[in-house]
This record gives sequence, structure tokens and C-alpha cells, in this order.
Amino acid sequence: MSEAPPKNPLISIIVPNYNHAAFLPERLASIYNQSYKNIEVILLDDCSTDESVAVLEQYRNHPKTAHFVINGENSGSPFLQWKKGMMLAKGDYFWIAESDDTCALNLLEQLVHSLQRYDVAVAYTETLQQGSPGKEVKHPAFKDDTIPVLDIASLLYCPILNVSSTLFKQIKSTALRKAIFTNFSLIGDRVFYYEFFQGKKLHLNVTTTNYFRKEGAGVSHLASKDLQYLARYFYEHMKFITYVQKVEGPAVDALSSLYIQRFFHRVRDRISRKEKLSLTYLKLYLYYQYKLFIG
Repeated sequence: MSEAPPKNPLISIIVPNYNHAAFLPERLASIYNQSYKNIEVILLDDCSTDESVAVLEQYRNHPKTAHFVINGENSGSPFLQWKKGMMLAKGDYFWIAESDDTCALNLLEQLVHSLQRYDVAVAYTETLQQGSPGKEVKHPAFKDDTIPVLDIASLLYCPILNVSSTLFKQIKSTALRKAIFTNFSLIGDRVFYYEFFQGKKLHLNVTTTNYFRKEGAGVSHLASKDLQYLARYFYEHMKFITYVQKVEGPAVDALSSLYIQRFFHRVRDRISRKEKLSLTYLKLYLYYQYKLFIG
């Protein structure tokens, strides 16, 4: 029997920022004005070079601000900031509110309802793309009206494409200290979902809305990336599937081959004929063949 959900649970809101001064006023307003009031806010800045810190300073002494941490040098990874925030969090649940997004003011109220009513580990909502009215960012985890489980097949995709849409049950600090998702600078979110929520239930709440700002720097814009970036992307995926193989064993042999081919093709189909004649691509291709051979 699962534990009874906490009454009026504390929600830790982690805001990892880097150079989003232009979007922070709207983002912070969407956080501090949530209809759900039992919150603590953890403001993190990764050594921004714009006016971000000046904007964040306005909330340093806000009664809901629990931590205000400004890095002296850039960490190089948003996922290191995620982990830092989670280690500081005291809440029953946590929300990673990315600094360039925004949301409806009832987002937390509705997602808490989902976590508690349906006894799930993850609650998330629909995400609309800012600047494109009505354009929804489809989360692959949701396929129908059932409550899905992150099964092993979910490794082939990133189940929730925008973490700002999501409320999670708290993760124990002992597990966080052992986490490997921070070793991935491009696909850390995918690794994070696997490490902590594989086999867990999710619920999609359609009574609130998250708004996602799609920018050219994102992994989702692979078509705009050069070969060096795409090679890093491929090698990170190979590092991840190697880790999964060690954890899961022969049960993922067939899936692993599909995974390796899937992400090699993503690179191959996005580069020019000239790039395919480069030494970088030759090394990548040989490594791909090696990974397929060893299984």
C-alpha cells in the first residue's frame, strides 16, 4: 500500500537561469503568483553575462525565496544546476521552472491534484509554443487517455520534451549523489527520466498550460547544428545506451540496436555530402558500426 499523500505539500521550485534576463520578469511573475501558495523558490544563476542577476536580485528577499545562488563561473551544463537545486530542495515535490518559459497561474495547483489523486510519480501538462498560438509541443510519453508508465521502450525518445511542464515527487539526496545525468551536457534530461522515473506512472493534466520558448540553441533544432555538435550528440547517446545495457542486461539487446541506428541516422540525415567526407564523420561512422557489432 502506498503512503497517503501529504496534506498541503511543500513544493520546491528550482529556477536555473543563464542569460535569460529578457524573459525573467515574466517567468518570475508566473512563479511567485501561482495560486498554490505552499512553495519555496530556489533561484540559481550560472554566471550570466547579461542583466539576469539584477532581475533576480529583486526577489532575493522575497518571503518565498529559500535560496539565492549565483555561480562565480559557468558550470557548462544546465543539468548541474538541476541537481544543485534538487539537493537544496526541502519540498515534497519539485518543479524545474526553466527561466525562459512561463505558465498558467494554476499550474502547480492542478499538478499537485494530479500527483495526489492518481498516485503517480510525475504529473505534467500540455505545452504550447510561445509565439505560435495553438501550436502544441507533444510529449511522447502521452499516447492515449490511460495513465502511462515509463517502460523500457520509452528509451527511444525523451518522454517529456519540456521539463517546465512537469511536477515530480521528491528524490532522495542519497540517490541524487549517485546520479549520472549530470555527466551529459546535451541529453541530461533523457538520462534523468531514466534514472529516477523508469517504471513509474505519469499523469497528463489538461486543465492547465505551460508555455515553451523554442530557441535555436536547443537540441530540438538539430537541423541547424554543425557536424561537431552532432557528433557530440551521437556520442552522448552511445554513452547513455552503454550505461543502460549495463543496468538492464540482455533484456534491452533488441532495443539497443534500434537506439544506436536511430541516433546515427539523426546525424547522418542532417549533414552535407561534404561533411560526410570528413575525418570526424568517418570516425563517427566506424564507431557506429562497432556499436552495432558488439550489440
